[in-house]
Amino acid sequence: MGRHIDETEKRSYSTWNNIKYIISHSWKYDKSLFGIFIVFTISGGILPFIGILFPKYILDELTGSQDKNRLILLLISFFLSSAVVGYIVTFIKNSYLPKMVDIRFQFIHMLSIKCMTTDYKNTEDPSFLNSVETAFRALQSNINGLEGILHKLFVLGGNIIVLIGYILIIGRLNIFILLYLIANIGIVYYFTFSVKKYEYNKADELSDIDRHSKYSYDLMYNFAYGKDMRIYSLTDWIGSLFQKFKKQRFDIEKKIKYKYFRVGVSEVIFLIIREGIVYAYLIYQVINNGLSIGSFTMYFAAVASFANAMKVIMDDMAHIRAQSLYVSDFRVFLEKKEEKEPDHPRPLPDGPYEIEFKNVTFRYPGSEKYVYKDISFHIKPGQKLAIVGHNGAGKTTFIKLLCRMYEPESGEILLNGINIQEFSKRDYYTLFSAVFQEIKTLAFSVAENIAVSEGSLQEGKVLWCLEKADMKEKVLKMRNGIHTGMQKILDDEGVEFSGGETQRIILARALYKDAGIVILDEPTAALDAIAERSIYEKFNEMVEGKTSIFISHRLASTSFCDVIAMFEEGELIEYGTHEELLDKNQKYAEMFQVQAQYYKEDEVAVTEDVAADGLLQYD
Repeated sequence: MGRHIDETEKRSYSTWNNIKYIISHSWKYDKSLFGIFIVFTISGGILPFIGILFPKYILDELTGSQDKNRLILLLISFFLSSAVVGYIVTFIKNSYLPKMVDIRFQFIHMLSIKCMTTDYKNTEDPSFLNSVETAFRALQSNINGLEGILHKLFVLGGNIIVLIGYILIIGRLNIFILLYLIANIGIVYYFTFSVKKYEYNKADELSDIDRHSKYSYDLMYNFAYGKDMRIYSLTDWIGSLFQKFKKQRFDIEKKIKYKYFRVGVSEVIFLIIREGIVYAYLIYQVINNGLSIGSFTMYFAAVASFANAMKVIMDDMAHIRAQSLYVSDFRVFLEKKEEKEPDHPRPLPDGPYEIEFKNVTFRYPGSEKYVYKDISFHIKPGQKLAIVGHNGAGKTTFIKLLCRMYEPESGEILLNGINIQEFSKRDYYTLFSAVFQEIKTLAFSVAENIAVSEGSLQEGKVLWCLEKADMKEKVLKMRNGIHTGMQKILDDEGVEFSGGETQRIILARALYKDAGIVILDEPTAALDAIAERSIYEKFNEMVEGKTSIFISHRLASTSFCDVIAMFEEGELIEYGTHEELLDKNQKYAEMFQVQAQYYKEDEVAVTEDVAADGLLQYD
């Protein structure tokens, strides 16, 4: 049985745990990457020593026996080994980069699936939306997040081999010099990681700012708001909002950059002290202990390279630790609990379908105000129910509960006498063909917009649905018929349909699914009353015999229904046929008489725009 699940407490995973998580998933997606890693690690570990050891022996030969054959052999070996190993490193780097991107897109796919399948209530929760932004930070770049960690792990093995080699070389010189170098670089690492931790702690705040900034930015480029922008002079207001959010982000980033600047200054100071002490010691060894020029050059290069190698490793480890925090956010997001599904879901009953709300109480998460309190009524099999009332009466909430977008706080919703929470959501959703208030089309073909249900596209069925929706003739006149693109986002030859035409295509979509329960949730609310009623009556003919629910705040639009439920402030105040409710002469009758005046005015003067749109031209 489904029940409401509170937001799970935020967890965090250790860096090592996140590394294992990334490696295990990468292994699953592309095993060849690990063979490349082994070759790259060995090659990357060898390459630096070619540039340190060969010059030592060459210089020693030049200042010693000066054997020409030996010098030539050393020089040839030096250049040949540098070229071969360098080529291998470059070739492998170019080979693994596309594989890294592909793996990141596999993780993006995981995030996308979670976003598309999460409980609907989460999509209306600001904290959940922020967590989406935070989780995506682990995937939005190839130098940060999951892919960034993979890149660092890929080079870390070779760098560790190099570091061990430098330790062995410098250890032969003086163990205390080695310990000093390690301590010096370790302090810089601590400073660097502390700044990265501060940067991470600002991530949630930045996510919230980015979400607001993106919305205001999108508004500026959304031509659908073009008329409002001009008539209501929204340009300055929206522009100032975007600038405000941009400044908030800039102020936070400025603080972060300043902290990095301070770390950089301290790093330079430590570098000067470190280099001065080490090189003074090397010069002392040359003057007083007869250190050869070749050995001096080797140690000189080894100390400089050791400091750099250790700094790179420390920086990489700090980067991995910092990015691991974002990986934790990503994993926590994927593991967010959803409404519990039944362990053994019941099979769906055969239609026609009877629906009953039984003592249902509901309020939205985080709200103290109840939308429904102990509400009960039922819809008979094949019955057409109208749900009417003013805006905010609770009509759309009824649909959200019926479609299991939300679960009741108490009470039951029954389908043919069975609690709907005993069915799997995936199966249950197949019962509904719905047309919602917010009409959404996809930037694909007309046929693809209609046949959005699972299974192959049936062109004959698409044409039948278009015919029923009075759009067949219009679509077939287009250049590519039902394969004509909607919108111009993906297709330069795409068609921008009018509002009324788009509504009919969405109605055709509902017909194509051919589900047992049909819902019209005020998709025509922006139209005049006459046009809305005409569409509702036409759709009523299309879904004959199915359990149907029509929602409107205009009473005449749904007077043809078998039964009418009138809501007010979340309460069912009247229930009956249109004639019965008029005879009662209560709220419904009063509201109907008031609205009737406007219907008469609409009948006298239907606008030319509506007529041109063809909304009343039904057979």
